[in-house]
Amino acid sequence: MALNPITFTEQVVSDFLRYQLTTYPLADTDLHAQLRALLRVGESRDTPLRQGPFISLSRPFRAGSTIEQLIAERVLHAGMRSVVPYDRVRAHQEQAIRAIVRGRTTLVATGTGSGKTESFLYPIISRCLALKEAGAPAGIVAVLVYPMNALAEDQLDRLRGLLAGTGIPFGMYVGKTPDEEAGVRGERLPPGSSNADYQARLKQMREAGDAATLLPAEERASRESMRKEEGAPRILLTNVKQLELLLTRGKDIGLFAGAPLEFLVFDEAHTFRGAQGAETAALIRRLRAFCGKAANEVTCIATSATMADPARGPAAAADFARRFFGVDAEQVELVGEVYDELRWNERRSVPALAVTAFPDALTRVLAAVDAPDEHVAAELSACLAVLGGARLPGSGWQEALSSQLASNSLLHRLAELLRSPRALAELPALLEPIAGRPVSEHEILCWLALGVATGRGGKDPLLRPVVHSFIRGIGGAVVTLSNEGGSARLWLAGDEAEAE
Repeated sequence: MALNPITFTEQVVSDFLRYQLTTYPLADTDLHAQLRALLRVGESRDTPLRQGPFISLSRPFRAGSTIEQLIAERVLHAGMRSVVPYDRVRAHQEQAIRAIVRGRTTLVATGTGSGKTESFLYPIISRCLALKEAGAPAGIVAVLVYPMNALAEDQLDRLRGLLAGTGIPFGMYVGKTPDEEAGVRGERLPPGSSNADYQARLKQMREAGDAATLLPAEERASRESMRKEEGAPRILLTNVKQLELLLTRGKDIGLFAGAPLEFLVFDEAHTFRGAQGAETAALIRRLRAFCGKAANEVTCIATSATMADPARGPAAAADFARRFFGVDAEQVELVGEVYDELRWNERRSVPALAVTAFPDALTRVLAAVDAPDEHVAAELSACLAVLGGARLPGSGWQEALSSQLASNSLLHRLAELLRSPRALAELPALLEPIAGRPVSEHEILCWLALGVATGRGGKDPLLRPVVHSFIRGIGGAVVTLSNEGGSARLWLAGDEAEAE
C-alpha cells in the first residue's frame, strides 16, 4: 500500500517520543513536565530530537542492453527470455553480468534498489539452464550466502517466482529448514507446472487472503530432499553458520561431495569484517578445497551498498576481494552505479491548479498509485485533473504521465533543488518564485508521488525521491541546579547545558 512517507515518519517519531517519556520516568513532577515540554510530544516535526524531514532525488540509472541483445551475443541462455520479467537491464547490471560470465571475481557496490540481486542471479540461472540443456548430472552449482536469514528468505521468495517451471532445483538450508519432507509447510505445485501456473495460483491464494507458502516443484524445501543424490539443488541459499555445518556434519557433507561448484555469492559483504571476516575467508577456502576447485575455477561475487571507498577507490575493493576470496587482485572487477540525466521537455509550463484542493489531493494520489491495473490510469487521470494535468490513456499511461511531468516547470525546478538533500519545510518558499503562487508541502509530495508512479509495472520511474529523518535519544540528558532557590532544570544533552 502506498503511504505518505512524511506522515508515516512523524507517526514513528511520535511513538519514539512517547517511548522516551516512559523509558525515563522522572519521579519529580516538575522535571517530568520539563521533559514532556522539551520533547514536544505530539509535535514530532518540531522536537529537538529530530532533524528533518529532508528530501533528495536519486539519479536515474542508465539503461543497458536488452535481454535479446545479451542472448544474441550468447552472454545469456535463450531460456532467459521466459525468466527475466524486463525487456532490458541497467548499465551496471550488464557490466556485472558480463564480468561474471567471463569468470571474473565481481564486487557489485551499488545502492539499495539498484538491482544488485539480478546482477548475479541472471548469469547464474543462465548457466543452470545451459547445464540442464546439456543433461549435466545433479549437483550444487551456486552457493548464495546471506548474513541474516531474513535476507535469505526474501531471496528464496524471489527465486520461486523466477525458477517455477524452469526445471532448475533450488533450496534454502538454514536453521529453520525442516529436516524431513513431512515437516514442510505450504502448498506444493505438481511436477510439470509452468511459471504461469505458479503465478496464477499465487494470485488466487493472495486474493482469497491465503498467506500460505506456495512451493514450485523445483524447490527442495527439506534437508531430506536435498540429501538425495538426484535432488541436490543447483542453487543453494544459506548462511555462514549453516555452511560450516554442511562441511562438517556427516549426513550433510554429501551435498558438496563432487559438487560442480561454479559460483559463490556473499550478499552484504561489508558485514564480513574482523574476526568473522577472517573465519569466513577460511571457510571459503575449505569449501573450494572440499569441492576440488582451484581459486580460478569458482567465480566469486560480493554485493554491498556501502563497500565503495571514496578515499582509496577501486583499489580498496580489489584488496578486500583478494583477502576475502583468496583470488588475484588483477582478476577483480568493481561494478558501480552508472547514471543517466533526467530528460525534460524544452517547452515547460507551471500547472494551474486550485491550492484549496490539496488537503486531500495527496491522499487521492497515493490511493490512485495503488489502484488495480485496470483502474490505475483512470484514477491517476482524476488526480491530474485536480492538479491541472491531462487525461492518461488506458495503455502506455506510464510514458504519457512521464511526458506530462517532463513538461512541468515546477517539477523541473524541484528536481534541480533536490540534487542534494533539502529540508521539506524550505522547499515551498524556493518554488513559489517560479510558480508565481503559493506552493504547499502537499503539492510537492503529490508531484513526487506521480513521478514515482511512472515506474509501476517494473519500469524505471521518472523520479526516485528519498526521504531522510534523523532521530536521537536522550541518554545524555542532565539536570542542573541554579543558585536562585535551588531550582532544577532539565537539559536533553550535557553540551547544551554547558554552552549556556
